[in-house]
Amino acid sequence: MSQNFFSSFFKTTKKQEKTAPLLKKIYTLKRNTNLTIYDSVDIFLHKRSYFVPLLIYDAYRGLYLFEIKDWSYEELKNATVTRTQKAQHAQNTLSYTTMQEGIRRKLDEIIHTSDIPIYNYLLMTDLSSQEYQSLNTSLKEQLPSQRIIFQNMESQAILKKLQQEDESQLTYGSAEKIIGSLLTQYTILSKDGELFLANEEQKAFLDATLKGTLTLNAAPRSGLSTILLLKAIFEILKDPSKRVLIIKPTRLAKDILHRAYLEIIEHAIVAFEILNVEILTPHELKERLSKKRTPLADLVLCDDASLLQEEFREMLKASQRKTTLLIADAASQNADFTFAKSYVPQKQKILFYKTNPHAKALQLTNKLLKTKEPKELIVIANSLNRDKLSEDLKFFIKDEVKILDSNTSLAFQDLDMLKLANYQDIIDVPFNDAILLDAEKASMQELEYCINHADSSIHILYEDETKNIQKLKEKYESK
Repeated sequence: MSQNFFSSFFKTTKKQEKTAPLLKKIYTLKRNTNLTIYDSVDIFLHKRSYFVPLLIYDAYRGLYLFEIKDWSYEELKNATVTRTQKAQHAQNTLSYTTMQEGIRRKLDEIIHTSDIPIYNYLLMTDLSSQEYQSLNTSLKEQLPSQRIIFQNMESQAILKKLQQEDESQLTYGSAEKIIGSLLTQYTILSKDGELFLANEEQKAFLDATLKGTLTLNAAPRSGLSTILLLKAIFEILKDPSKRVLIIKPTRLAKDILHRAYLEIIEHAIVAFEILNVEILTPHELKERLSKKRTPLADLVLCDDASLLQEEFREMLKASQRKTTLLIADAASQNADFTFAKSYVPQKQKILFYKTNPHAKALQLTNKLLKTKEPKELIVIANSLNRDKLSEDLKFFIKDEVKILDSNTSLAFQDLDMLKLANYQDIIDVPFNDAILLDAEKASMQELEYCINHADSSIHILYEDETKNIQKLKEKYESK
């Protein structure tokens, strides 16, 4: 082997099909350990990206970076190599020096720590441990066996080799904290600033190449809107020339999503053309289409499609035939992608009151505000009852009341106040507790949306026990 051939070790290459059996053994280690494993991932930092064929995080040992090579014994048996000056200064000769510097820098800039150990390993997909023993001494010095996972190793032997590294008494941080800081494209940033790693369903969608018109079915609290943002960001990080459009049902929902978008970009610490992702309401999109015939973006993501009119959805499909369109619809059957899991536990109490709704709403609001912050509570009713409650609450409680208008920009609305709203105005508005009036007249879809988006409690007030109320009581009262 020539020195030029060996220098290819320092180049990134995509894993080939033959890596699958070895990777499968490595992924089995997740079952009974605290290891977090990702393969074929990119780490983005400022204007750079680093491709990592395999990344493993052990909370008590640190980060493992793997190069993958399919060199066979026949290719290596007569090889010799001379250490370059750069290699002589590299730890254990297997070095991702620039990548390590990038990883440490990103961790330092996001979570202000850079003392996590980083180890360099090599996956040999075509070389056994027995064949390795017959290799030239100079080559084995450059490729030390303690840093190689051989083709014939079983899962427990692989784990034992990884655990040769020193174990810390204290954790270096949760996987959400460390991996969530490195892999922007797989990290859900909650409204409370908490980090969650995308599950397998979400990651499969984020990694997928989208073409044509597709559908996505998402369970409540599955992080759908954030995943769509991550998909838009990931697509542009991979190809800065792309343009992505996200559709939200209302102006308020659009602004809330845009705020989340800016928070993700800020957390990610990447050089990113913010204007390459655009968020529009159906009304804004119709105006744009009336003036422009060509596709508006390379990728169009329609969020909360089940809350949009069927006429608009059909118009959207027709106008975007030459581009890629994804419609996220909770009611979609046989969807191309499904998010069945919720990343936030649903623990809220659901309480039913057959009563005078107006009087009970005043009483409950006063009671809840004794232990809750005003921003945690929302009262939902039709316009007439909403306005009447607004007037009466001025004399009943000390806190100010804000009537939400989903057609008004977030800049002119204070979500930190006690909120009154119509059922149509609450899309993406955060709240812990909700009081629902006019439940008899609300659609099942609207009622379910309220229930699924409350974090603490739902109080359903009604005078007549309609079919929808009966269905909700059958579904939730026993719980």
